Order: sequence, then C-alpha cells, then structure tokens
Amino acid sequence: MSATMDDIEITSLPRNSEAPVADRPEDDVSGAVAVEWQPSGHEKAVIYTLAVINLLVSLDATIIVTALGAIAEDIGGTTSQTFWIGTSYLLVNAVTMPVICSVSDVIGRPICLTFSLAAFTVGTIVCCTANSMASILVGRCIQGVGGGGIHSLSLVIQTDLVPLRFRPKWYGITLGAWAIGLTIGPILGGAIAQKTSWRWIFYLMFPICGFGLVAIPYLLTLRPRAATAREKIGRIDWLGGFCFAGTATAFLIAISWGGTQIMNSTNNHSWGNVSTVAPLVIGALGMILTVFYEMYFAKNPFLRKDLFRDLSSVVSYVAACFQGILLYGLLYYAPFYFMAVKGFTPINTGLALLPNLVAFSIAGIVTGRLVTRFNSFRWAIWGGWVISCFSCAFYIAWRSNDSAPMWVIAFLLGGFSHGAILNAQNFATQALCRPGDEGAAAAMYIFMRQFGMAIGVGIGATTYQNVMKLKLGWEGLPVEIADHAEAYIPTLRAMPPGHERDAIYDAYKFGFQILCSTWLAISFLILILCLVFVKHADMNRKLESEHHLDSERIIRHWGQKKSDVWARD
Repeated sequence: MSATMDDIEITSLPRNSEAPVADRPEDDVSGAVAVEWQPSGHEKAVIYTLAVINLLVSLDATIIVTALGAIAEDIGGTTSQTFWIGTSYLLVNAVTMPVICSVSDVIGRPICLTFSLAAFTVGTIVCCTANSMASILVGRCIQGVGGGGIHSLSLVIQTDLVPLRFRPKWYGITLGAWAIGLTIGPILGGAIAQKTSWRWIFYLMFPICGFGLVAIPYLLTLRPRAATAREKIGRIDWLGGFCFAGTATAFLIAISWGGTQIMNSTNNHSWGNVSTVAPLVIGALGMILTVFYEMYFAKNPFLRKDLFRDLSSVVSYVAACFQGILLYGLLYYAPFYFMAVKGFTPINTGLALLPNLVAFSIAGIVTGRLVTRFNSFRWAIWGGWVISCFSCAFYIAWRSNDSAPMWVIAFLLGGFSHGAILNAQNFATQALCRPGDEGAAAAMYIFMRQFGMAIGVGIGATTYQNVMKLKLGWEGLPVEIADHAEAYIPTLRAMPPGHERDAIYDAYKFGFQILCSTWLAISFLILILCLVFVKHADMNRKLESEHHLDSERIIRHWGQKKSDVWARD
C-alpha cells in the first residue's frame, strides 16, 4: 500500500499494538498506517515532570539576558565578562551533555538526572550569593553542568518511553514548557533588574529545583540493563569522556575570548596571542584525536560513529549546530540592541521579545503534531530555513529602520523558523539513525545544538566588539567604548545630542548589523545543504530501549485500584 503525505492517517487502536516497521530507516514504508499510541498514567506523569524541569533550564538561560547590565553595574565587569555570564553556562552545558547521556546508559537515567538537578541547585546557590564576577561565573559553570544534564536527559528519556512516530507530538509538551521559559524569562529578568535586586533571578529557581529533586527520584523508575557495579564501571568510556570534555572546553574558551580583553587591560586575547592560539590548537587537535580514538579504539565509545554514517545524518547534526548559533545569538544580542540603541528599559525589552518567543512556541508545538501526523519532517526543515533567511534580512534592515513593525515582523519570522526547525530537525536525526540508536542520536543532536549556542554567544561577543571598535575607529572615537559597551549605555544616554552621540549609536547598530549578516549567510548555506542532502526516513519504528519504566512501585503506593491507570494494558 502506498500513499502520499496527505493520504496517511493515524487510526486509534489498542495502545500496545505496533505498526509495521522497516529494518532500516531508509526502507520506504511511509504508506504504512501508524498506530495511535497513548502513554499510561505513569508515563504521562514522567513526561509532564520533565516538562516542568525543562521550564527551569530555559528560564535560567533567558532570564539573565535582560539583567546583564544590572549585574555588571552592581558587581563590575567588562562587556566580555558580562557576556561570559551567558557563555560560561552554555559552554559547560555543551561539553556535559554527551558525557552524562553516555553515563546514564550504564548507571541509569534517574541517578544522572537527580545528580544534574542537585548540581543545578548548588550552582544557583553560588550565583545568588556572588559578590564578584569570578564567583558568579563559577556558579554559572556549576549550573551549566546541571542544566546540560537536565536538558539532554529529558530528551533521551523520551526515547525510552515514546515510539519515534509519536515523539514529536509528545515532545511538544516539553518544548512548550521550554518555550514558556524562553518567553517569560526576558520579561521576568527585566522586571527584576529594574524593580529589585538581580539576585531574585536565581531565587526564583529554588521552587522548581525542589519539585524536581522530590519528583524525579519518585516517578522516574527507569531501570537500565542489569549488571554488577564492576561491569557498569567498565562500560563507561572514562578516557574518551574526560579527553573530550577537556579539549572541547579549551576550544570553546579560545573561540569565545579570541580578539577580546577578558579580565583587564593587560590581559589581551587577540587572535595572534599565545593565550588564544594555544588553547585553540590544543582543543581542536584534542577533539580530532578524541573522535579518532572513539571510532577505532574505544571499547564502549560515547561518540558512536554509526550516527554519522551518511551525508544526510552529518548535515542534520551540522544544521543543529548552526541553528544553536543563530537561536541563542539572537536571544542574547537582540535585548542588548534594544537597551543600547533604542533605550528600552529591561521590562520593555523583555516585552519586545514576546513576538519571537510566542511564535517559536506555537511553531514548535504545531510542527511536532504535523510531523507525527504526516510521518514527514523535511518540509518543516526546508521551510524553517527559508523563513530564517527572511528574518535575518529584516534584522539587518534595523540599522536604517528599526520601527515597531519592522522588528515585530522580524521576530515573528524568526520565531516561526526556529520553532519549526528545532522540532523537525530533532526527530530527523532519530529517524535517520539505526533502530535502537535513537537515544544516542537524541543526545548527539542536543549536544550539537548546545555546542552551537556556546559558539554563537561567544563568537557573537567577539564579532560585535571588534566590529564596533572598527566603526568607532573610522569615526575617530575611543575604541575602548566597545570593551565596555554594556556598562557605557548610561553614559551614552546622558550625552547631549550631537554628532558624537549619533556616531556612537551608529557603531552599536553597525555591530549588530554585521552580526545579522553572518546569520543570514549561515541560514542560506544550511538551507542549501538541507535541500540537497537531507533525505526522507520513515518514523514508524518499534520502541527499542534497554531502559524500562517500572510502574510496580507506583502501583504499590497508590493501591491496586490505580494499576489500570499507571500500568500498561
């Protein structure tokens, strides 16, 4: 039986029935009628709990962006240091993800997720008590370890619970909560920075941390394959994990601070300086050697070469990385633009971002349902990158016209594009991998996206600062303004109208314009790669996982009358 995308129907059959599947993802069974899968009560509880703790992670990632100026003003710091409050979190996030997901394969998801929540809580305590830039950066790094584990394991756990065909639909709940955090984060951050102490940004995390630390050990009863402690320790790729974490950190640090002055005026990190070149070279070579070791020598590699078995898979992961660059680049630099150039308050800046984040949420949820409905993801990937090109063109135009209609349209387009891409690309990588590797594919996808986010914020700071210096130099103005662009905003607003003030404002705009031009080039390149190389793969697969949800403990607690709700038929 064959069918076009529009002919495919989802019928409602018993929950534990399975749809016909192919042995390989490239086998064409797109005409198969999928079985309507519904989670048990226990599975629903786990899915909704994961959504709540992902709200925590996304809220933490964006609530900081409209409060960076308040933090810098209170405890001091240069522009580069201020942006490192975001970069340090994303950097540690990225290098943590593949390692903790690999470890969770062996010792179990619940232990690793509980550890991640505990680490996030500790990091939050350090941040809200910090009195120096060094202290808050340490806290953000600890938060990054926890946030990386929470975000990646939440996606991987869904590969243990939900069949691939229905994952986009049910992951939409987690994505919706994540989008809510992205939406309200900048507004809350702005309100807190404007009305009270920025420390409340971190105090708000404690209720959700407490909920997660209680709910996850109770509800998440996933059990890994039975093995002794010695066997589990032997299955963990310790050497590969430590080498990757160390070399990736060195590489990302070099990329992030290249061309800037990080700590003080005597500590220069220009691209030709040994302090930049050394970690850059060591990190790049180290990652190459680590990948070589993982592919040919590691007994239990945490980086599986089968995930990169064809160009379609490789392009999907590359696209994930570049989407991360664009997604968080905008979330960090658009608020900076609104406060510096347009003179918005932190609260108004958060409100200005609403069109982008609401569109992102709607597009992600709708795309997930349509991908499940039609068993097809390429249309969403292609359409998303096309819209991304248009949104970047609107961002570039802000230098000459940043009226409300222009930035609202740009934000709406950007939100729709990234919402569609994020959901569709996520499950494309799982459909393109071999059956049984979906968990590893999910971990690799989210790592690549987070890796891009860390690069995007870091390189964005370097690019913006250096381009702004270039423009200031052309105008004969002090280039040191760019080194303290965030802290210089109050001084700029206090300047009398005139050529000097207009020229400095234009330097701020010029930096953002060149940044957006880079995003446009990336969007167009990835669009072409996806059009040429990303192929269709059927999503009708049996659920294959070594981790199985044990509902007996829940049944015993709630009584036998609840067994028909919490257990599978």
